[in-house]
Amino acid sequence: MREERLDTAEETARTRRRGRPKVTPDDHRRALIVETGRRLFLERGFGRATMSEVAARARVSKRTLYGFFADKSALFAAVVEAHRHTMLAVPGDDDRLPLEEALRGIVRIDIDADEDRARHALIEMAFHESVAHPELREVILRHGVEKSRQDLAAWLERRAAAGEVIVDDAEALAGILMDMVFGASRPPLPGRGEPSEARRHRLERCIAVFLGGIARR
Repeated sequence: MREERLDTAEETARTRRRGRPKVTPDDHRRALIVETGRRLFLERGFGRATMSEVAARARVSKRTLYGFFADKSALFAAVVEAHRHTMLAVPGDDDRLPLEEALRGIVRIDIDADEDRARHALIEMAFHESVAHPELREVILRHGVEKSRQDLAAWLERRAAAGEVIVDDAEALAGILMDMVFGASRPPLPGRGEPSEARRHRLERCIAVFLGGIARR
């Protein structure tokens, strides 16, 4: 009789577990909050956006929100971290690709004009808002530019170890390539990206000039 009651209890527990809604994993919830923050920052600007609005739009409690991000600056840093891969696609699984093909993927040469405008929108907003909030520039440098440069330097060192390129200072060379790719790529007016064909041609020349200086012959 006791064994029967145990079997029934176990079956009831299994039924309850099957009937419960699936818990959202923390990484998915965090990604949702970051994307919500990105949209809100673009819509209202960093200064006017509030953590309460982020929580409401992401449909999470403020306790959950602050469990992931201590304050609005920390959330903005996470947005920059997520955004930087739209600018330079490193690290990537491209070590077996020819150098030029790999670099074309890293600098995202084939994105369309709409995506190009969208990825610049956050940078435009951040630099505009940094007049009133100077800490945003440091966030962009630390969580965007510097990390991308480190990732690109690591990629260059791997290709140098494979005997494909000559690298004396990987971080310096990564910075040179980033200067070439992004130095003149900001849209001349808000909301207007570089024409796709002009952008493609400029990036192709950047890659050719860069590889002309470091590729082994």
